[in-house]
Amino acid sequence: MTAPVRVAIDYGDVAERADGAGRALRALRAGVPAMWRILRNHGIYLGRGTAATIAFLYPGQGSQYVNMLAGLRASDPIVGQTFQEADQGSGSIPDADAGRALTDWVFVPSEDPDVLARAEQRLLAIDVAQPAMLTAAFAVTRLLAAYGVRPDMVMGHSLGEFAALVTARALTTLRAAIEAAVEGAHARIRRMVRVLGDDPGAMVAVLAPLPEVERTIAAVGGYIAVANVNSNVQVVVGGATGAVDAAVTAFAAAGRTTIRLPVSHAFHTPVTPTYDPLKKQLLELGFRPPALPTVANATGDFYPVDGHAVQESLDLACREVDEPVQFVKGLHALYVAGARVFVEVGPKRVLHGFAEDVLGSAYDDVLVLFTNSPKLADAVAF
Repeated sequence: MTAPVRVAIDYGDVAERADGAGRALRALRAGVPAMWRILRNHGIYLGRGTAATIAFLYPGQGSQYVNMLAGLRASDPIVGQTFQEADQGSGSIPDADAGRALTDWVFVPSEDPDVLARAEQRLLAIDVAQPAMLTAAFAVTRLLAAYGVRPDMVMGHSLGEFAALVTARALTTLRAAIEAAVEGAHARIRRMVRVLGDDPGAMVAVLAPLPEVERTIAAVGGYIAVANVNSNVQVVVGGATGAVDAAVTAFAAAGRTTIRLPVSHAFHTPVTPTYDPLKKQLLELGFRPPALPTVANATGDFYPVDGHAVQESLDLACREVDEPVQFVKGLHALYVAGARVFVEVGPKRVLHGFAEDVLGSAYDDVLVLFTNSPKLADAVAF
């Protein structure tokens, strides 16, 4: 990483490597900077000068899928060991089918569409989805570290904030992150029951700018609110199922696309906050202010840098459970702080798209990468 000019090429086989090398040579000879932005879509990257500041972005619940990281788990001991540790630390997952370890829920050796569909549905349960997502994120973080890739700063998206806090050493173990995340989710659900009764609520992503989304849901009324501000053109709303359905109808009438999210409850919507049990648990799990610059979802700004600001850091960690995810603000905060390479660490490439929209379209010096995609072989994506 110290050479004045560096080229990196992703490839799945020898033919792809030769093709990538040919494209890179033509771009180097042409000397046209714009060519390198196009070549990123082919997995070909150019670096010059001092290596850039790296920010890790951790995805949240909804990015999980059956057999995620199965290829890396089979081929790389680091990934396999991380999932094994999660099994040993969590025991069985509390659900109708008791006695199954986490990996039994994530990895399903079947090609039967019905079997896989049922497995995907089971993976929506909080007690499965959250440990699975955090374990996958931690496995990829460890694997990146083995290749010398470590973050200078971090940010998570919703549940992903707990993964970021582990990387930033605010929580010292994967197990601590899982316990805190699951407790926080259940505490929120208990409060939601008082608001919605038996209705778990719903969440949908709306492909529209924030002001329009806010006007539309205000006109719909009922228990519905902005839950995530993800990018310049995508906002997530959540709330009571009836109110969300009415909003979907209103957005469709306006020609806007909506996508229902695969989550079990309407997270990040207004409930009366009672954080004391979660704060107590975080302290028992050894929580401390992050040692790496870490952006909080609730504010879109950094956790305090003062290592003694325990209560302020605790408040921010707890607010993540309830308040809207200010992801756009967070991306800008990372950029202003000097981050230029943004790496999504975990399943799928959702945050990659958000960061490309918010930063990649605005700044020529930003590089956005992902580490996993169901559309690519695990090793190639990584």
